[in-house]
Amino acid sequence: MVTKNLDRFGSLFDLSGRVAIVTGAAVGNGGGIAFALAEAGATVIQTDIKFDENCVKAGKQVLMDVCDEGQVQQTFQKIFEEFGSIDILVNNAGIIYKASIEDIDLAQFQKVMDINLNGTVICTKHAVPYMKKRNWGRIVNIASSQSYLSIPTYTAYAASKTAVSHLTRIWGLELAPFGILVNALCPSFVYTPMVESGIAKRIANEGISKEQAIKDFTDLVPLHRLLAIPEVANWTLVLCSELAAASTGNNFAITCGQVRL
Repeated sequence: MVTKNLDRFGSLFDLSGRVAIVTGAAVGNGGGIAFALAEAGATVIQTDIKFDENCVKAGKQVLMDVCDEGQVQQTFQKIFEEFGSIDILVNNAGIIYKASIEDIDLAQFQKVMDINLNGTVICTKHAVPYMKKRNWGRIVNIASSQSYLSIPTYTAYAASKTAVSHLTRIWGLELAPFGILVNALCPSFVYTPMVESGIAKRIANEGISKEQAIKDFTDLVPLHRLLAIPEVANWTLVLCSELAAASTGNNFAITCGQVRL
């Protein structure tokens, strides 16, 4: 007869003593991820380009532009000096821009690549040396189901997230000898402020109801629903925990059946 022992499972998620940086962590997925890591005992530093009264408060909030390499380097150095380590990095900062190929604004395309892709590279570059000091690290890249799908008008976003997905594979192999595990989450549509904004635009531009606008998203996934922010946060926690100690260089599809790897 097996006796229930939930404490054993809880200990696998314990991040006490770990210092975690989450980018784009003011609201949305980033805020949810920061909150989950803090609940698991990590010391969390939330970075973003702005914070206000509506932001999630899960730890120390630091203004940082992921595209500014000098600023990132200086910020990470200060975090290390204050907290003694950098153990976890969640590359969450990202934006979306959609346009048909003949209408693409190259400045907007470049902005997506700068934040979604270059920002991930810059932050990883400057976090890894601190992780190597302890021969331990967890890097979670927030990619997207768009890394694997072909949906019209998603050119910039899909290009950036596909690149992040493949860099995850490369870094997982490159950093394995140093005890640094690199994995990515590839979520489908999440009910974040960014998706809410997209829904509002469709309502205004097409004169459809909110229910129809949401249905247009959910019809694209077999389970016919949007993901919730805590779902992405919980999966991120798993990848930072001992449960994922045997995984590196992998992309995990949490897409309600939209992507099947």
